[in-house]
Amino acid sequence: MHTFSSKQYTPAEDLLIRIVDRDEVLTLDYQEATRRHQRSLWWGTAVGYRAMQVAAIALSEDSLWRRDNLVVVSGHPGPGVLDSLNYVTLCADRGTLTVMQNDHCTNRCNSEMKFEWWVSDGDRTAHVMLDENFVPPEFYALIDRRVYSETRDDDDKLFELYKVNLSSRIWVAPLDKSFSVELLPPMARGELPAGHAWVKEPA
Repeated sequence: MHTFSSKQYTPAEDLLIRIVDRDEVLTLDYQEATRRHQRSLWWGTAVGYRAMQVAAIALSEDSLWRRDNLVVVSGHPGPGVLDSLNYVTLCADRGTLTVMQNDHCTNRCNSEMKFEWWVSDGDRTAHVMLDENFVPPEFYALIDRRVYSETRDDDDKLFELYKVNLSSRIWVAPLDKSFSVELLPPMARGELPAGHAWVKEPA
């Protein structure tokens, strides 16, 4: 298996992510990730893609990260987010994606979803988190009103405005100002992160 230096192949820059697949360096472009989505999904697409840029950098300390053994856990169930994760890692196509759920957030966006991801390459796991103050509480309130059919006048317009604003901010702000990342032990396919608030420890 050939390795590629992360000094020669920058893992993430501007709109790009580089990753090795089948011993070939691929250069992925955010513009391609958005082509399948309407504008309404661009916030999820943007934050998911930016999170994968953080993971790319964290998992490419010496050599460029690889798709081969990637396992991904997402605390966010949004379709734009999940499609971005799959575009970069192929985790859904390869059956190595787990979407975390709790009693109030089953495959739908609401205020209890987490902008939090775990990306494991078999040797270590990059735990990526969006800054908890990045998304304003008003945005979560709008989501909950939509989910529970309590929409008010102009909520749809406000919702779109928030998403446009958040999408712009996530690209303008440096990655290290928007996200934090820590390296943890590797995770196996289907494994959930230990000690997470949503994970019930065995009695």
